Amino acid sequence: MIPRFNRTAGLLTLALACGGCSVYDYVAETFSDSDSVPKSRNGGPSSYVVLGVRYHVMDSAEGYVERGLASWYGPKFHGRKTSSGEVFDMHQMSAAHKTLPLSTWVKVTHLDTGRSITVRVNDRGPFVEGRIIDLSYQAALDLEITDEGVAPVEVRTIRGPDTAPLTVEHQFLQLGAFAIRSNAEAFVQQLRRQGLVRLSVRTRQRGMTLHRVLQGPFEDSAELDQAISELETLGITEYTPVNVPNWKPIRKK
Repeated sequence: MIPRFNRTAGLLTLALACGGCSVYDYVAETFSDSDSVPKSRNGGPSSYVVLGVRYHVMDSAEGYVERGLASWYGPKFHGRKTSSGEVFDMHQMSAAHKTLPLSTWVKVTHLDTGRSITVRVNDRGPFVEGRIIDLSYQAALDLEITDEGVAPVEVRTIRGPDTAPLTVEHQFLQLGAFAIRSNAEAFVQQLRRQGLVRLSVRTRQRGMTLHRVLQGPFEDSAELDQAISELETLGITEYTPVNVPNWKPIRKK
């Protein structure tokens, strides 16, 4: 029997192995319908008031498409609770939206560059006129808008808490992210011992160096769902779907 994956113990082992070095780990992002809260069918209250204005949460995220300005938030809110009750981690792919049901997955496309990312809505905002979505620092970094602060975008639902599967486009599952590459590689070896395949370490060096452990790419939604099922069978419940724009296979020397 393959032992259940222990995230805390695994990361502690890696931290001890590198002499107490800094490690960025990953907060769980699942597709489970248990994310939904009966209050509004999809999560959270059906309406709420901010600065004297009442906002009504959509009954369904299906078919939602909107264009406007995207902004981002980071250090000031890092570690605080989001509207979903999760702790906000600026290094994860998440977003705030005023009325989409919590746990809705959306594709955000930069209208000037064509670059796109996938994020999950777990917070409320932005409450500034003209802005339609507030991205986490990591999401804004991937979309390359951290310097300009705001950018024109299209926001499109790709999966609601209880709607259709994700659209796959250079789709991977991110299983962890580390500041130290050797930690990421050690994590990959730990996962391989549990029987996982198609794993790779991808390094990003925009703003900060981050070594991401990815599984994929997946050809379609069925293949992605199968991979998720395999992870959960192993007891691995901490993963998030991510797009890797301009992805190319790593050539082995």
